[in-house]
Amino acid sequence: MSSVPPDLSRLRIERPPGAPRRRLRAWKAWAGLVLALSALLWWWGARGGAVEVDTARVLRVSAASAASGTAANGYVVARRRASLSTDIQGRIVELNVEEGDRVRQGDVIARLDTSEAEATLERLLSLEAEARAQATWAGHDHARKLPLVAEGSVTAADLDLSRATHERAAATLAAAQAAVSELRAQLAKSEVRAPFDGVITQKNAEVGEVVASFSAGANTRGSVATLVDFDTLEVQVELAQTSLRAATEGAPVLIYLDAWPDHGYRGRVRQIWPQADRQKATVELRAEFTERDERILPELGCRVVFLTEAPAEGEAPRGAELRVNSRAVVEGEGGAQASVFVLVDERVERREIVLAGAAGPGLSVVASGLSGGETVVLDPPAGLRDGDTVRLRTDE
Repeated sequence: MSSVPPDLSRLRIERPPGAPRRRLRAWKAWAGLVLALSALLWWWGARGGAVEVDTARVLRVSAASAASGTAANGYVVARRRASLSTDIQGRIVELNVEEGDRVRQGDVIARLDTSEAEATLERLLSLEAEARAQATWAGHDHARKLPLVAEGSVTAADLDLSRATHERAAATLAAAQAAVSELRAQLAKSEVRAPFDGVITQKNAEVGEVVASFSAGANTRGSVATLVDFDTLEVQVELAQTSLRAATEGAPVLIYLDAWPDHGYRGRVRQIWPQADRQKATVELRAEFTERDERILPELGCRVVFLTEAPAEGEAPRGAELRVNSRAVVEGEGGAQASVFVLVDERVERREIVLAGAAGPGLSVVASGLSGGETVVLDPPAGLRDGDTVRLRTDE
């Protein structure tokens, strides 16, 4: 046997083309996976370190809802209002008002077409003049014949006839004068005038339309406009019979308009209806405003709170309230202000607040420091600081 060792230099490993490139891609994939896992672990650790908290929202309660006492809903109504119309039918030729206009008593609101009536008046005036002339002649004729009876120049029959002629002429004159007066009264009704000072709240007709004292068809209007005396605006309330003991005539009330629920108007009960509504189990009453402004409008909805005693002179009615859960309030130490932690994008901001008493079990009234709608942390941990990250506690 030969002792010559084999020649290994000829041995080769055949590698397919592209193998190094695949290894490079595999290495990059493993590196990306490691980085993703590292980022996930870092995020999970950060989240795991955040404090779990419960939260509540700061509530803004309107003054109408915050006011305490027996309350009822109602509407603003006018004690004095009028639908302005005419006693005669006619076509409008002049209309001087729009909605919202203030008018004085006696102002002309509208005028109707009176051309035909004026022509009739001219004819009646002519007949009146003729009747007056006849009555004058008959009176003079009777006066001339009266002394001639004694002389025998005029018979008693002629005297009686002259007297009758005079009386008939006088009656004809009176009838003509009455006809003229009647037509003039009708012409006066062709003008629609304001019966009192007030505001036009509704315009019911336009120039060219026919109006009458009552609507006689689709082409006829029943009234020209609606006039309201704003000085007589009051509140109509239907109060439950079980709450009637809270309302007596003259008792003080606070009135909150639905359109402005944060502003209260002082008032008092003016009248309680002497009869109840059996089906509704309510009693109607009226409360008048003792202070008013331009925001009070007819038919506005409102809430009436019945008070046991009138507010002190100069004391403003209670306004809107901010209410926060008392568990969110961190009491100040050593004269420091109370504060709350407000949640903003998973971090908390410490805000100092001023409290104004309690609003019921577990609620505090905030005078300043918050605006309403914020989310605050309940029972904040002792180590919680401004800017810390927190996460909401989830029920498992």
